[in-house]
Amino acid sequence: MIFLMTVLAACTNSDANNNSEGDSGENESSANAEEETTKLINNIELSLTQAHIGETVEFTADQLEPNEDYQIMWNEYDGHFELEGLYTFVGPQYTDRDIVLVEGTSNDDGVWEGSFEVPDGFGGNHNVVVAQGDTKIGQTGFFVIPTFSMEPESGPVGTEIKIKAKGLGYDTYKSMWQLTYDNKYTGAITGMSTNGTTVAKIRATGHVGDHHISVRSGYLGSPYINFGDSPHARWPAPDFTFTVTDEEPIVEDFVEEAPEGADGGVEMPALENKDGVEVVLEKEEGIVGEENSITASGLPENEEVEIIWNTMVGSRVSGNGFDEDSDQLATVTTDADGNLTYDFEIPDDLGGIPHRMDVVVGDEVYAQAYLRILPSIVSIEPKSGPVGTPIKITIKGGGWTEFDNAYYMTYDNAYMGYMCSFNSQGTLEFTTYATGEPGHHLMDLYPGLYMQKEKNPLDMTLIPQLTYSVDHPGSGMPAVRMSFEVTE
Repeated sequence: MIFLMTVLAACTNSDANNNSEGDSGENESSANAEEETTKLINNIELSLTQAHIGETVEFTADQLEPNEDYQIMWNEYDGHFELEGLYTFVGPQYTDRDIVLVEGTSNDDGVWEGSFEVPDGFGGNHNVVVAQGDTKIGQTGFFVIPTFSMEPESGPVGTEIKIKAKGLGYDTYKSMWQLTYDNKYTGAITGMSTNGTTVAKIRATGHVGDHHISVRSGYLGSPYINFGDSPHARWPAPDFTFTVTDEEPIVEDFVEEAPEGADGGVEMPALENKDGVEVVLEKEEGIVGEENSITASGLPENEEVEIIWNTMVGSRVSGNGFDEDSDQLATVTTDADGNLTYDFEIPDDLGGIPHRMDVVVGDEVYAQAYLRILPSIVSIEPKSGPVGTPIKITIKGGGWTEFDNAYYMTYDNAYMGYMCSFNSQGTLEFTTYATGEPGHHLMDLYPGLYMQKEKNPLDMTLIPQLTYSVDHPGSGMPAVRMSFEVTE
């Protein structure tokens, strides 16, 4: 975490006398730096000491040199998810930097009056500094209040509900927020890679009438309920009411479009093609069993070519580990111009990050391409029945990395548990049981984080990430939407 510290006093003389003569140069430098820091004065008066993003704040800075140019600066934070290699999730990381909000000139009395807008970015505590070039002169504190909104406010069962937020925090207890629906825990809201601006997506469920949605800050997937007694009581605790109408339910089973991973997604190794060789896939991503085609040109004429499929096999929990494996999809002969075309079905294999395909002649790799397998619903059986009915579900295209290995299931917006797909090579087969009053009930699979290398100070693992579409690291996994009708 990044901590803000205002130095209140320099070292005492007694402290300095305890230093050895050999350290005098270093201590003198430190003392000078500390002395420079203590020169910051409280010479900024603000019309507001806390506000929302976009609000206008008026300021007065005094004790300045007359008729000189100055800047009002703001410490801004940038967040991102750190990954190691292709499959390890390290955790969220933050850096800070100073930005200029406004420039101006002091008057004859050394006073500068003006205004600035609270900039986009993380909420919480920030420093407002008056500076001249690289020299900081004075500072004061400012608190950015997060804002939350919900849309729409009504609709039938299955309506997509968006909870939008701006100004989420960067510190441990304010960077992850927890959503409940009718007092049932649903999942987490984050905006770490988006600098505090985010959108969570859930679906309306339950009886016709009003339903309560609550958003609270909290740690380890648990909402902090008595927030008013906490040291952070000025942070908001939003509540919303969604009204389920008696219109036709929206209960189609589908997999959402795959979003882009946070920070652009995982960076795959560069593909290696020999000079003059080109390879093109008709589809660079698709579901298991979908028709696809690969074409290549610039290969040796009238030669046999192997199309190789690369994957990962193994398990994180068996103790046997995991490693890369390869299979031959086909052997194809090039034509007299060194071209080939091969039609194939996308293999029944792991989803998540892309698979590499190699075009091999003899023992040499001439060209490579990436193909990503997306999740797909194979079957949901049955689709209706009384309470207690076993519902058997099969999903293909689950991932294997620490950020796409698992899906996290909710039933009527209540978090049930998680499921992993690495050991089963991308296939998720599971059974749940019908519960609730007669009518349509929703089953949703959300992306989340299965493992995390650095959990201190913030553990993000094993909970549904409702902001998966804008703030999920690595491969950008889609949500899976399903339903079941409970009969009398």
